[in-house]
Amino acid sequence: MNRHFKKYYFYFLARLFDFLGEYDKSFASYAKVIRFRTFFWDVQSRYIKAYQKSTKNFTIVIYGGVGDFLQHLPFILKNKSAKYIVATHFKDAPAFFEYLNIKIDQYYFYSNQDEFKKIRNYLKLNQHSYACPRALFFKASPFSIQKSIKNKRKKIIGIHMGASLYASNKAIPIDFIKRLIVCISRENYKIILFGTKKELSNISQFRNRYIQFASDKNIIKNLSLVTHCDFFIGSDSVFKTMAAMLRKPSIVFHPNDKNNFRDRVFIMPYVKEHIMYVYKYSNLTQKEMKSALQFLLHVMNAKLNFL
Repeated sequence: MNRHFKKYYFYFLARLFDFLGEYDKSFASYAKVIRFRTFFWDVQSRYIKAYQKSTKNFTIVIYGGVGDFLQHLPFILKNKSAKYIVATHFKDAPAFFEYLNIKIDQYYFYSNQDEFKKIRNYLKLNQHSYACPRALFFKASPFSIQKSIKNKRKKIIGIHMGASLYASNKAIPIDFIKRLIVCISRENYKIILFGTKKELSNISQFRNRYIQFASDKNIIKNLSLVTHCDFFIGSDSVFKTMAAMLRKPSIVFHPNDKNNFRDRVFIMPYVKEHIMYVYKYSNLTQKEMKSALQFLLHVMNAKLNFL
């Protein structure tokens, strides 16, 4: 049975277990569906309902980086008593979950795909461990706002150019970001630039009373500021996921490469909701930069004039 048919098989098997009141079994079957297609039909909502009605005698595994954490948070915050394991490349993950008062039983850290696969295969040996449920949206921001916005004028545009060390190729080239800032500044918008202190040091000359930097060491404090944004521009990273989950209209710039997991989990669900727009670039030459900026201004102005 190939992957395409397996998701249907396990989905309808789980529905049968639901009907029979065998919620531990339906939870396990929905988990198998998610292995093949994360947001297949209504599998995530049924997965969560099965967990709530089950014995809850499971280990819930949280895989990935902070973008993944965000999609898991709606479930985690309502189920803090569950037994959690985290497998991540984000070294500050303990501080992230401690800040939210979430107890994690065990952390596993990796820095490349080979290490990740070894950890994942090891965790699969536990027959009662299952991937954490996800959600596409927040009902409200899970983070209290840590900083105020000064000199608010017109609309606020959030920009994030960076990427994690684990996937540094996702970062938007600095030359394009500089042109982007100049272009948006002419439109008389307020700008919040998100990133690490090191990343933003390359564009420190742009800081002024209408351009604010969000580079706190605590990533949650920076993520909380996305709530203020009326429009978001970013790389394929956690900040664009935060914006999308808050239903902020956004544009994502990423290399024109194939990545099924990225597209199915972090891009296409939001594109279908007309929240996210995507520009896939080759190498952002001068000609391509002009095309990218034209695309951005067209989408951004249309969305902001609609608000």
